[in-house]
Amino acid sequence: MVAKIATKIIAVFGFVLAATNAAADHPTVAFGSEAAGAINTIPAEPMPQGKWGLGIRTEIIDNKSFSNKQLEGVAAQGLKGVHSVDKVTNTSIAIAYGVSDDLTVIARLPYIERTNIREGELEDGVPEAHVHGDSSGVGDLLLLGQYRFFQNDSTGASILFGLKAPTGETGVKDKGGVRLFETEFQPGTGSWDILVGAAISKKIGKVGFHANILYNNTTEGSRSTELGDALSYNVALSYRLNREDHTHHDHTHHHGDESGGLNWDLLLELNGETRRKDKKSGVFEANSGGTTVYLSPGIKVSSRKGLGGFLSIGIPVRDQKNGKQTEPDTRIVAGISFAL
Repeated sequence: MVAKIATKIIAVFGFVLAATNAAADHPTVAFGSEAAGAINTIPAEPMPQGKWGLGIRTEIIDNKSFSNKQLEGVAAQGLKGVHSVDKVTNTSIAIAYGVSDDLTVIARLPYIERTNIREGELEDGVPEAHVHGDSSGVGDLLLLGQYRFFQNDSTGASILFGLKAPTGETGVKDKGGVRLFETEFQPGTGSWDILVGAAISKKIGKVGFHANILYNNTTEGSRSTELGDALSYNVALSYRLNREDHTHHDHTHHHGDESGGLNWDLLLELNGETRRKDKKSGVFEANSGGTTVYLSPGIKVSSRKGLGGFLSIGIPVRDQKNGKQTEPDTRIVAGISFAL
């Protein structure tokens, strides 16, 4: 019984995508599990046939933002497109359904907020740091499918495929109410994107291993802008703290009563993303794209009734950007889920 519930929880919101840049002023492009298993890494296990999953997930990226003086300096050097965003918050709701024991489909809708957007510009030959304010709104609808093509007692493997539809807001204005934000600052991109990837999971006793790759093929969207293609790659180790449940003579025996009927998992993940430069009107933007890798310890708790919660704190261990861009300081991912 508990094993079946754990399988449902693993797949609840197993895939949460943010369809924008990998730079520090954008949400990541990674999916993740909302309950048992990993947090930011996609596990290979789909949901059981006929089961539903619901959840809410929030990702907060705090940046080492540029000062106004720094932005004025880059403007004086003639560098264009250099900007600073203090914080990015991406809160999403999602629903997942097990079409069969090997096929799960997921729909997700994000709400994206960017705080204190500033940009270095030349105004009549004078370098200035323009303060554009905050940008927020509903993002693009995301659909993902997962098909498990291999399974044995300890290992599973799945293929991933999906679509991002241009349903998000693309006309949010700055604090002056006049100048439209550029597409990279908008909640929506205005583009149709294709997603393909794969995931693998293996369990040995209390230890679980998960890994996935996911490629986001973008197209031209709002204001003749194409955000760069992105490759997400993740690995995770999980460790079950309380004692495992097991079955014997057709009866389920629950151990770990000291946990109050809850399962606790410790996790350690490496979450990486590499994105190509953005293009505007067919011209590549020099100060866009690059690679960021986070080391992300986390913890998950799940009840036998299907309710789960999680928290992950990501510390950047590699940040190699193209041109002049802000660097991420920390990334926090937290949420709750429920399996029906």
